[in-house]
Amino acid sequence: MDELYQKYLIKKYLDGTATPAERDELLLWYRAKGEEDFEWPYESQLEEDEAKARIFDGLQQRIKAAEAAEPTTRNYFYKIAAAASVILAVCIGLLWNNNSKPVKPQSNTVFTRPGERKIINLVDGSVIWLGSGSSVTYPVAFVGTTREISFEGEAFFDIAKDKHHPFIVHTGTTSTRVLGTTFNISSFKSHKEIVVALVTGKVSFTDGGSGVLLSPANMVVYNKLKKTTKVLPIPDLAAVMGRRNGYYEYRNVLVKDIAEDVSRNFNMKIQVVGDVKNTLFFGRIKPGESPVQFLKKMALVVHASLISKDNLWIIKGGGDI
Repeated sequence: MDELYQKYLIKKYLDGTATPAERDELLLWYRAKGEEDFEWPYESQLEEDEAKARIFDGLQQRIKAAEAAEPTTRNYFYKIAAAASVILAVCIGLLWNNNSKPVKPQSNTVFTRPGERKIINLVDGSVIWLGSGSSVTYPVAFVGTTREISFEGEAFFDIAKDKHHPFIVHTGTTSTRVLGTTFNISSFKSHKEIVVALVTGKVSFTDGGSGVLLSPANMVVYNKLKKTTKVLPIPDLAAVMGRRNGYYEYRNVLVKDIAEDVSRNFNMKIQVVGDVKNTLFFGRIKPGESPVQFLKKMALVVHASLISKDNLWIIKGGGDI
């Protein structure tokens, strides 16, 4: 068999266009040639070497095994079929390895400044209400068996149902896994706790080790320093949902924590001085209400003074109530 015709048959064999007679001729020729070197119709040396090694190893094993059997006409055709199946499997494997490497989808990262909120619509139909001073990174298209994003800050999530593709929110070393549900997450680097409040559906929360399954109207409070998890009832579901629309309610919250929350959500500079920082307060800020008026009201209730100085609001007092 001359070299040109040899290449012609090999190419047709690998492309799957060879006739039965051409396949028989090629396999018989190979048996006669043994391991002598010959040219393969590949575009690169690496591709040729990989194909030769894999095809020849598999083909020789099948042919040697067939030759040990009774040399009947039926066994001869079995040898041809076995060799052909090996070549076909190897070719499919080469094609898969070259063309099925997972491609990491492009991702977007959205940030919000203090006093700013954004609504993000994901490609799967899920919606994220991103709170002030927060960030979320998500793929432009979800691929694979899960829908995964990374998040820091505060946000309300309304996740589209898809039982075959769980939605996972990564918050540092912890993650929240859902199928389709609504919930709020507060996870700031400066805070010692991560809080996941579930409104509808079910979620599982894990810190990489142990995990908890959360039911509606409950929240999980995770202490990042102690690595402890507590499940508590949500005092007010309406208040949890209201935060995405600018409704902020505080039920027995420390004044220093309220000041930080108001500062972030309204882009204000607030400083708390004195024992008043550890005083508990109950109150709310409605959409459109002046945050300054709210601070004045809080200062009055906790027996503190509110002082304005160079765009800085100072809450000062002993906190005796």
